[in-house]
Amino acid sequence: MRKSIFVVIAVLVIVIGIVWWGMNKGGWRDYIERIKIGGQTGEAEQREGGAEMELSRTREKTPEAAGEAGADTPQFVKRGLAIKVYKVARATFEDVLPSMGSIKGYVHRKLNFEIPGVIETIKFREGDLIKKSDMLARLRPKENMLKVDYNRAKLKSAMVQAAQAEKKLEMFRNLFDAGAINKLKLSEVEAETANAKHLAEAAQVELESAQVELQKTELRAPADCILNERNVEEGEFVSSYVQKAFEVMEIDTVFAETGIVERDVTKVKIGQLARVYVDAYADLPFDGIIDNIYQSLSEKTRTLPVEIKIDNARRMLMPGMFARAEIILFEKPGVMSIPRVAIRKMEESALVYVVDQQTNTAVERIVELGYESTDYIEIKRGLQEGDLVAITNVEGLTAGTPVQVTEIQIREM
Repeated sequence: MRKSIFVVIAVLVIVIGIVWWGMNKGGWRDYIERIKIGGQTGEAEQREGGAEMELSRTREKTPEAAGEAGADTPQFVKRGLAIKVYKVARATFEDVLPSMGSIKGYVHRKLNFEIPGVIETIKFREGDLIKKSDMLARLRPKENMLKVDYNRAKLKSAMVQAAQAEKKLEMFRNLFDAGAINKLKLSEVEAETANAKHLAEAAQVELESAQVELQKTELRAPADCILNERNVEEGEFVSSYVQKAFEVMEIDTVFAETGIVERDVTKVKIGQLARVYVDAYADLPFDGIIDNIYQSLSEKTRTLPVEIKIDNARRMLMPGMFARAEIILFEKPGVMSIPRVAIRKMEESALVYVVDQQTNTAVERIVELGYESTDYIEIKRGLQEGDLVAITNVEGLTAGTPVQVTEIQIREM
């Protein structure tokens, strides 16, 4: 009997303990309060927030928020795989080969006086810009001027003698017609007159020769150029045997000498178009054409020197400027192209993943490839303008994979 009473008392203690724990530690009181509050506000929430509650069930929750909510938080529908896409459009497709170098004068000329003499004056210094026909330097012209004066006087004398001989001939012809002289005498006078004319002509040639010699005392620029080197000074005697008194660079046309790295030497050919940029006009391209390709690499830079010819009629480019060149390897207008990273090459085909914008899923497209550059590939068939092609997480995509577009890229040509 006592044992039974003890058992009953023990059971009551356990029940009372469970009830106390549930009310104070287990959260039953909060649960009951929520039920009461829910009962009072349930109808209002159904009327006013029904649509919002339905929408919230489909919202994505971040891992942090899900962890804070605990096990009782409802599970929301997750979005698809986050990807960046490229919007397909037709544009001019170019493949360019970048290189660097410097601007140089296209033509170098070595100038020297054609006659010997002492240099009287030099008009320019090294580095000066010289216009066409400007005088660079001049020899002392006194001796040559004397020759000109002498031959001019000689010509005048010869012309006077020729005129007198002509009058004499006319008089003797009248006498011959009157029968006063014979034919032999007339022939002698005709010969004298012809000789006087020849002497006048010779004097004219000698004068012109002396004038040319006088002109040779002046050394003039053959074209617009820059004085690159000067090897003589005023007062110095020079002769035509001096190899080079001056060296000039013509600047109507210049060239950009750039270096091509060894792996790209097979890509460049004479006649290819190029664009050249200099820091002085950073956004202005200068059109040029490859005019010369060296036959050996430079031992210092281990690059292949290439000369790009550029018209410099506006005098904007100066020798010594740092040049950045883009050699155009391929150019085709109206082409659809996409980044190389979007392509998954199979054994006999290639495919890309296009976003179905209605279902936000990935769709496989088999494409036909064309020209391939370092970063882009021409698409001949398989895509349309406006298609959104996945360019990130491509390896994780399959047909029908839900996706979330985080960025749309457009190529600027």
